[in-house]
Amino acid sequence: RPDDDKLCKRLWLKIAQHVINAKKPASEVMELVRRSNRLGIEDILPFFPDFTRVDDFKDDICVALEDYEAQIQDLRGEMDEATRTAESMQRDMASLKNRFAILNVEETCQVCTQPLWLRQLYVFPCQHSFHADCLTRRVVSTCNRVQRRRIHELQNQSVEIAKQRRQLRLTPLVAKAKTGSNGAKENDEQLEQQLRKVKQQLDALVAGECVLCGEAMIKSIAEPFIDMDDSTAASTEDEWVI
Repeated sequence: RPDDDKLCKRLWLKIAQHVINAKKPASEVMELVRRSNRLGIEDILPFFPDFTRVDDFKDDICVALEDYEAQIQDLRGEMDEATRTAESMQRDMASLKNRFAILNVEETCQVCTQPLWLRQLYVFPCQHSFHADCLTRRVVSTCNRVQRRRIHELQNQSVEIAKQRRQLRLTPLVAKAKTGSNGAKENDEQLEQQLRKVKQQLDALVAGECVLCGEAMIKSIAEPFIDMDDSTAASTEDEWVI
């Protein structure tokens, strides 16, 4: 365990310090370092007097420097790889802003089978498309209690912010004269920003993945085809009889 490793290293350091204080030969000290499998030359150097001859540790110091150089090269390679990955992600995110899908006029919602153009809609890269309210109901029926509560909270916030913006736009001119048109405009812009953030959070929960080919669908494999608690379960069960 990590705690045991730290304790062992401290004990080996105590032993090394005792050997150095006893003015044992450098070869014996280095043999102790090699036996410990936890200490390095950099760990025991502070215990030596300031005027200790480096010749006795020259080979070990060279080996340690070579190891550090190899570690630095590995870290530099990892940093370069992380930089390339970040740049690739930035390019992908920038391209997503211009991503679009072409839908047929006869395209229907995958949940209610009604034409998509009737209401606000979502389209996924897999070409599955849904009405916003149909998708939300589908996600709410399959997500956990915490996610369900969060979706309801965001929906309520969205409705409340939209109501505030509507009231602000319907404010009489007399009230605007008191507060100033610039103040009303700033309030509307703030509400618009709040509404945009709420919708982004709601989209992340509702449209994070397609419900027909994402993780939710994979988890539903273990669910029965017929819900026995449903009032129509009996008639549905008869339809499946061979």
